[in-house]
Amino acid sequence: MREQQQGNETIQIGRWRVELRLATARIEGGGPLNVAEECGGHCCRHGVYVSLPERDRILEYADRVQALMDGTQTADTTQWFEDSIEQDEDYPGGLCVGTATYEGKCVFLNAEGLCVLQALEPQLDLPAGERLKPFYCRLFPLVTSCDLLEFDDLCDGVRPCCTLASDGATSAIDAYAYEFKEVLGASGYDELRRRAEELGREQAATRSGG
Repeated sequence: MREQQQGNETIQIGRWRVELRLATARIEGGGPLNVAEECGGHCCRHGVYVSLPERDRILEYADRVQALMDGTQTADTTQWFEDSIEQDEDYPGGLCVGTATYEGKCVFLNAEGLCVLQALEPQLDLPAGERLKPFYCRLFPLVTSCDLLEFDDLCDGVRPCCTLASDGATSAIDAYAYEFKEVLGASGYDELRRRAEELGREQAATRSGG
């Protein structure tokens, strides 16, 4: 089912409304997982809002995080997060806090543009369902707002992994498979892929006059 929401068409997948253009869009590169070749952590440089439980989990492992930091980062935990707590219903408990920037980049990015939280996470024996890298870091360039899953245009045109292009090398469905599954789950992603294939056939038939 397609729906019209605030001027944008969406596809309903479970409780989520997925921005229609994500079903048929293509991107210039291979996707966010090709960090070394395409990304360099550019979209991460400004930091991100995290839930308070995510902040507390990071601080719980502060000594392990500090051990991975380099000279471009600060080990001072009082400088890792902004002071103000923001209200936002998209976060558990309706509250969030921003990661701080240090030397012009998110405090958790090292000199190579790689996230030390992401590097540390596989080394930790976290309880099932818990992650060290914050949810919206894992999700970008997709974002959510009130059950709407959409593409964030913040970095469009800056890096191949986050740039939409009609003749791009990779479909958004393939490039952002990991990100889609973070929100929709595996079965929801499979449903979105099926719907995307249907739309692709419809568009092809329209172009051919069939």
